[in-house]
Amino acid sequence: MSHAGKHDCHIERIPQPRKGRPKYWCLSHEASATARYGGKMDRCEGAYRSIPSTSTLQLDPADFPGGIALWGAVEPVINTSKWKVDSGIHVHARREPGARKKEIDRNFDAVELVVRENLIEDKKSVMITRDTAVAYYLCRFLAQPLDALFCYHCGTPHLDSDWYAVKPHRTHLCHKCNRLFRAGRRSVSNPLAAAQMSLGLPPSREPKRARKTLDMDSSKFVGGYQVWASNPAILWTSPLREEEGIHVHAWKDKRKPAEDDTFSEVMIDGILLNEPHLRTFMAQQSLYYLRGKIHSVRCPKCNQPHFDQGVAAFRPTLEKKCATCSTIFSFPSRRKLFVGNPFVDTVSALNHQG
Repeated sequence: MSHAGKHDCHIERIPQPRKGRPKYWCLSHEASATARYGGKMDRCEGAYRSIPSTSTLQLDPADFPGGIALWGAVEPVINTSKWKVDSGIHVHARREPGARKKEIDRNFDAVELVVRENLIEDKKSVMITRDTAVAYYLCRFLAQPLDALFCYHCGTPHLDSDWYAVKPHRTHLCHKCNRLFRAGRRSVSNPLAAAQMSLGLPPSREPKRARKTLDMDSSKFVGGYQVWASNPAILWTSPLREEEGIHVHAWKDKRKPAEDDTFSEVMIDGILLNEPHLRTFMAQQSLYYLRGKIHSVRCPKCNQPHFDQGVAAFRPTLEKKCATCSTIFSFPSRRKLFVGNPFVDTVSALNHQG
């Protein structure tokens, strides 16, 4: 869903400074909208602080004994359908324990989560936005040290997003008062860490591996399909464990997908999806500064595909070292910063077949 008006970013290009690349600034939120390497972000770094109440769900876990789950909604790695994926927070909520039917199964721009510290304390709430959820997911994906920092000058909870969500650092720029402050250690800051510590939010449980496999002929799903790597929920209160694997939506003719499940292995039109490649690619494509920098490349000596893993998958460089033969090589056509992921070829092949 989209909401126009004062809550939208109004991003303008700042004239070329004396040194460095052009900068982008959001006039609505008075925050930087410049991505790593000088690109323009779709939403500024301070947008998460301004969410219209009409697009916010107030959610009390006590109303759903069957469990609730929250995820930061991210784009599918493959989407051949006509259905657009809404951004925001995806919510599952069940009234009865063990029930298959979900009372809530949709996306919201933000969730105001009601939390009780104990039976005596009054209700408290914490605002969860898409920006905080996706940054939290990226930080956990790389197992980076996570803190809940507040600006020393104005007391605003601090969110590290985009490049700063994957790179631990000590000096932070407040998105409200635009002043620098310094933390005690190198880490990534996210308000969700404060919520989990101070309000006692239960973290997601260790997921279980999906058991089903899928061998799909896309011609039987004329409505197209969407593919994601599963990512642990930022909040999971169900007594059941969530599944880990590859999640697929596929449509035959109606709005409701005929296929909607998580699988341990997925093959589409004879192409087996490599889950580590897919999982890394999904995290990579959620970062503005990596746009145009994710490529499928092969070692010029041994012809093996190159796959950057861990932190290297999020730090574009001019040169790579082949994991098979140790050859040092650069981007084939010209000198440029890039990260290597063979899943780019998989996406291209499947989109071409579709």
